[in-house]
Amino acid sequence: MTNSRSSDTFQSTTLEWPCCPSCQANDPRPLHTVWDFTTDTRASFVLVQCGQCGLWYLRPRPTPAVLARYYSAAYRPFRRSGIMGQAYRAALLREVHALWPYLAPPRRVLDVGCGDGTLLQIIREAGNPQVAGLEPSEHAATHAREHLQLDVTIGTLETAHWPANTFDTVLLRHVLEHLPEPAHALKHIGRLLRPGGHLILWVPNCDSWAAQWLKRYWIGYDPPRHLVTFSTQTLRQLLIQQGFQPRAITYEWYGIEWAWGIRLWLHQRLRAGRQLTQILGWLHPGITLASTPLSALAAARGRSGRIRVVAQRLGTR
Repeated sequence: MTNSRSSDTFQSTTLEWPCCPSCQANDPRPLHTVWDFTTDTRASFVLVQCGQCGLWYLRPRPTPAVLARYYSAAYRPFRRSGIMGQAYRAALLREVHALWPYLAPPRRVLDVGCGDGTLLQIIREAGNPQVAGLEPSEHAATHAREHLQLDVTIGTLETAHWPANTFDTVLLRHVLEHLPEPAHALKHIGRLLRPGGHLILWVPNCDSWAAQWLKRYWIGYDPPRHLVTFSTQTLRQLLIQQGFQPRAITYEWYGIEWAWGIRLWLHQRLRAGRQLTQILGWLHPGITLASTPLSALAAARGRSGRIRVVAQRLGTR
């Protein structure tokens, strides 16, 4: 049996107890226990709500050194292929078409957390070669650099050294929820953006029907990789606090949130082994298609599980 002193030492080296990542208040109020269903750890984490600004975040959470272990080369965004890879690329093509006024040349575009570089590749193919990426995973960044010949820097917003006002548009596609200090990240982005430039970000939405109905199986929680869970209100507050004015919000209509929830529920209830996990992976596109009408209805009501926000940098700093 582990004695209490050694247990305390273990926790002190693997966990940290942050203040609110948005307003820095130390007023956490426990909400839910959430589980890591997407890896074999099945670890549980506590999701709390800030009593001051309402933001949801993990507390305690793994230290940065421990958290890095949850981003192996097998992490989903680093290894999209087959039908899911084709569907992902098709979705990004629609996004680039819709956002082209913010991405067209001569704008210089930065994708923070660019993964394997697929989004940057599509923007370049659409006609803008002035694209750059920032990616902390050496494995993903190397793929983008060597296979796609993209200008990708390995590192984070804290370690990157671009001059102020370098970019016209910064993209954060499902990245902000992964960052331990999203307020600091937005401050760095504000420095990199020229005055009047645009930040485009995508995040899960905890005010969604998917979050309410799927509960602990909602992929938007995805602990401990997702350290923060936003609603439209808490995201808006954070953006305004950091000098951005939200200009437009779009609610995602296809059923990926529901497909993942059903898949995780089946995986957990059936105690799936490797073979069933593969079968559920093959069925994923069909489940996504079947659940899209429900997701589209949620989007029409402003309650879909994933949102896209376009915000503009204000001021002259």
